[in-house]
Amino acid sequence: MANEQELFGMPEIFINFRTKGTTAIKRSARGIVLMILHNETIDEIKRYRINDVADIPEKGISEDNVDLIKKTLLGTPLRILLYTVPTTEVESAENTLADVLKLIDTIKFNWLCAPNATEQEAQDIASWIKTQRNIKRKTFKAVLAHQAADDKGIVNFCAEDIKVKKGKSEDGTPVYKTYTATEYTGRIAGILAGLPLDRSATYYKLTEVVSVRQHEDINTLIDKGELHLIDEEDGDGVKIARAGNSLTTFTTDVGEKFRKIKIVEGVDMVTDDLRDTFKKYYAGKCINDYDHKMLFCAAAMVYFDGLKGNVLDKDGKNTIDIDEKFQRNYAILDGANVEEMSAMEIRKYNTGDKLALTGNLVFVDAMENLTIDFTM
Repeated sequence: MANEQELFGMPEIFINFRTKGTTAIKRSARGIVLMILHNETIDEIKRYRINDVADIPEKGISEDNVDLIKKTLLGTPLRILLYTVPTTEVESAENTLADVLKLIDTIKFNWLCAPNATEQEAQDIASWIKTQRNIKRKTFKAVLAHQAADDKGIVNFCAEDIKVKKGKSEDGTPVYKTYTATEYTGRIAGILAGLPLDRSATYYKLTEVVSVRQHEDINTLIDKGELHLIDEEDGDGVKIARAGNSLTTFTTDVGEKFRKIKIVEGVDMVTDDLRDTFKKYYAGKCINDYDHKMLFCAAAMVYFDGLKGNVLDKDGKNTIDIDEKFQRNYAILDGANVEEMSAMEIRKYNTGDKLALTGNLVFVDAMENLTIDFTM
């Protein structure tokens, strides 16, 4: 029976990877936003699952918070996972935003926002995201206001005086509301969660915004890792400027390309797809011999092929294979005389329950910069 399950199990990896590859753009446009709001008038935490405006509770959510939720839904994320905590007026509250961060450690989501968080809470979220990404290898990301986090998983949204038309008064005069950067983090998170990976958020138009504070040194601010809204006064409205995250320190492993939100989204999607497929179809279900290692690599290559053109560079070197350096070191530690072994014998060496792979992926960015050099 074990062999029969194995024969039927392995092809599922190919089917799953092929499906993930062909549906990557569609899936990437339906990300999940996790929103934390100060809302409760007593010391408690509540949870809501909001797919669209019809799911917003008629009672229990303040008018201002309903507005923030609706702003987030404008970006058409797959859903909002809403956690509400006590307002700052609740004295000595024991249920805090920090407690929510403990609760969501194992929840699947893409973008986190807290549109009425305090500055300290925003700092705490930034620290939590860094730990989740860099230590626990999660792919969570957050949109926070005025947080120069220097991290590819954190977008530092800095637009202020965001003026939005709310309707008209009884005498027909337009009524406006001005939002802070913090209040509009949900709107940005919704956009990023609802945007497909075949385009960038650069120059994404926020049709509801009438005006926003402008800066003369916008390029300098963007280079500092800030996300801004711009109005070029060309009649096309207010748009997102360069869609970058807060990363400003670059290394050999994490170069400048990782400051682009689109690139990081692609990397995170591939990471999740490979990890989820391995856990579902491979881990504990297949013996760890050479043939099964190569079957997993072959299935992953099928997945990469489906991403070419929109997520991966179709002309780039996108590969995955057994990590021969790991194999060699493992054999040495296991007492084998690798000097008398062929390259294939090292590749096939039994590594117990450990599967170590290596590869190369070339992610493709969206077209954003134009240079034309005409010769007259």
